[in-house]
This record gives sequence, C-alpha cells and structure tokens, in this order.
Amino acid sequence: MHTLTKDDIPDILPLFRALHRHHVAALPDRFHDDGTDSQFADHLAQLFDSDGAALGVRVDGALVAYALFVIQNRAADAFRHSVRRGYLEHIFVAEVHRKAGHATAMIAAMEARIVGQGIPVWTATHYPFNSRIAGAFSAVGANVDLIRVSKPVDGVQ
Repeated sequence: MHTLTKDDIPDILPLFRALHRHHVAALPDRFHDDGTDSQFADHLAQLFDSDGAALGVRVDGALVAYALFVIQNRAADAFRHSVRRGYLEHIFVAEVHRKAGHATAMIAAMEARIVGQGIPVWTATHYPFNSRIAGAFSAVGANVDLIRVSKPVDGVQ
C-alpha cells in the first residue's frame, strides 16, 4: 500500500478515466466523456487540496488501484449534531487486478488513517449498477445509512 500525493496524479489519471468510463457506460444520460485529461487532473488536484488523501496499490511499479478520500466537517445546526467523517470519493481497481483484495485493503488503510485523526466514521456513495463496490463495502462491514431516490418528471427534456 502506497500513499499517493498530487505528484502521483499522472499515475492516477488513467485509473480515474477508467472509473469515469464505467459510469459513462452505465449512465450515459448523466455522465459524458468529453472532459480532457487536464480537466480530470485539475479535479484530482482540487480533491487533494480539499483535505484529500489517497492510497494506491502498485504492481511492478505501475499503479493498479487507488482510493481517494476527503475529510468532511459539518458544524452542528438547529437539528443535527456536528459531524467529522471520512468520505471515500473514488475507489478503483484495474480489471485484471480485481478479486485480489485490493479494494478492501485500501478501505482498511483509509480507516486506519481516519481513526488516527480521531474520525469515527466514513461514508461513500455508489450507483446501484455497481454491485462490485457494494460487495466490497459489505465485506468491510459498511451498511446503508441513507437512501436517495430520483424520478424524471414528465414533459421536461
């Protein structure tokens, strides 16, 4: 397991593009693949600049998996307690390296990091089509804690 930094963005970029293409293929009405490598790299840099941290797995020097998480802080308000949590923004394992335990190992490493910062919980979101990551989340003991629904309205394009 390796700690990744902004200097590793060129290595993360192909995996991020593959993750994004996975979303484009499943949800073409929601996602497009028109972004440039520069725009994708800028997005990654912004995540690192926003309390982001990343972990990766290298095989023979090549990055084959990465997990990027950010720390979220929400102040208490009139009806909710304050929250400090880790948010798993991206996780991706290259196809040929799946089923080797990389996703669960990166999640465990992320947990160790946030626990070291006194953060008691992490969250993540995923689309229903992504059963693989749902399985990884279940394998590490994560449970559904919020359900979001959506419905296109009739008559609006």
